[in-house]
Amino acid sequence: MAPLQLTEPETKADASVDTAPLAKNEPQPNKSWLRRLWGGTLVVVGYLLSPLCWWNDLVINLPLALGFGYLFSRPFPDALVPMTGVGYWLTNVVGFVLMQQGAVTALQKDSQGSKTQSLRNGLITSTVYTVAIVVLLQLHILDMPDFLNGDLLATLDAVLPDWLRAWI
Repeated sequence: MAPLQLTEPETKADASVDTAPLAKNEPQPNKSWLRRLWGGTLVVVGYLLSPLCWWNDLVINLPLALGFGYLFSRPFPDALVPMTGVGYWLTNVVGFVLMQQGAVTALQKDSQGSKTQSLRNGLITSTVYTVAIVVLLQLHILDMPDFLNGDLLATLDAVLPDWLRAWI
């Protein structure tokens, strides 16, 4: 049996100082659950935008890229094709970054790491992926899709519905 030790009675200030760290370290299930749900949502949206999703190009990325190119083509008519390419590249980069941020948000404890470092890592990953694809295309290891070769506007004109052709 341990001997009894006499201590001074705690004041209100001492009690609040001693219990504050305990309350801070206690798990907060509501915030943890919401953080994981938000992170999972970011991962799903990022996956849908990323090139890892095989069907997303026609359904998600190309319409977004065409909208991006269209916005730039209004003041600069010759910018539709190049800005559509930039918009497509941006959708893929944003997809990778969202996947990275979502995974970090869902899996990491609040006190670990920094959001800046995670964002930087996502941008570096996306850039390395983009450079790798460009190198593979330049070395003819990957072939450029047929619809991107030749006159892109003529190809798009044949595929787009009438109501959308009127806008472009």
